[in-house]
Amino acid sequence: MNNLKASTAIVSVLVTTQAMADPTVMLGLSFNFGAGEPVSTGVTAKLLSDDKAESVVGAAGVSYFFDNGGYFGVDAGVGYLFDGDVATTLTYDFINDRPQFSIGYADVC
Repeated sequence: MNNLKASTAIVSVLVTTQAMADPTVMLGLSFNFGAGEPVSTGVTAKLLSDDKAESVVGAAGVSYFFDNGGYFGVDAGVGYLFDGDVATTLTYDFINDRPQFSIGYADVC
């Protein structure tokens, strides 16, 4: 009987289709702030966890900042997708140890 229950559970997991979000890419401007430093402006590319408008998403990306001879940042955090292909994110830049705000274009459904 236990083998039948285990087999049924395994088959159920394998047969059912899981609902998965479609990720999208965001391209835009990023602003590192805080840590007693002036605001740094750069360009960013981020992978967002979903492409549905009016939703909160996970975000991870890379940025290139123009000040101090130019430097890179790698960040992760959350974002929001608006109607009209606009996305904003609030993330943390792990390389530069600073919070980051970004706004840009994302292919939103």
